[in-house]
Amino acid sequence: MENKMKQLMVNFLLKFSGKSYSRKYKVISLVFGALFFLAVLPGIFILIGLFAKNYLMIELNKIIEWIISTTGILIGLYFLIWSTVTQWKIGKGTPVPNAPTQHLIIIGPYKYCRNPIEFGAILYYLGTGTFIGGIITGITSCILGFTVGSIYHKFIEEKELEERFGEEYKKYKENTPFVFPRIKINK
Repeated sequence: MENKMKQLMVNFLLKFSGKSYSRKYKVISLVFGALFFLAVLPGIFILIGLFAKNYLMIELNKIIEWIISTTGILIGLYFLIWSTVTQWKIGKGTPVPNAPTQHLIIIGPYKYCRNPIEFGAILYYLGTGTFIGGIITGITSCILGFTVGSIYHKFIEEKELEERFGEEYKKYKENTPFVFPRIKINK
């Protein structure tokens, strides 16, 4: 039953691939996607984090929390924007499943990890949660974002990408980390 449900979701997403979408359609999709992933979802995670804060009494100096929140938000938004622009320009699509990329992207942020949008989102959730409710709220938001994102990417999106891009995606998957970027330092 579980595999059948996953395959139904993958098949649903595949219906959107291979089609050319108008600029207007892609922009509207991006706006709704941004509202969901930058406001609604972190709002839910923050509410859960505020609840957790009642039971976990860890507090940091306000300056340290400010540094964590500012850094998380800025680096998170940087990765989110860089990844979205790369999907738009190179992949001819968006991160939103109803207007997907038309090409497999393995450059830009995708050279460092397969899911730079999830990486950016969890940093953004850490920063936003810390800014609004303190470090416990930020950590809770970050963990929830990572968990929800990883479940979706591992069990749905990866299967859809394998069906769309075949061996090219499988090779990319073998050589590129899942969420956390690999940074190569040349000596």
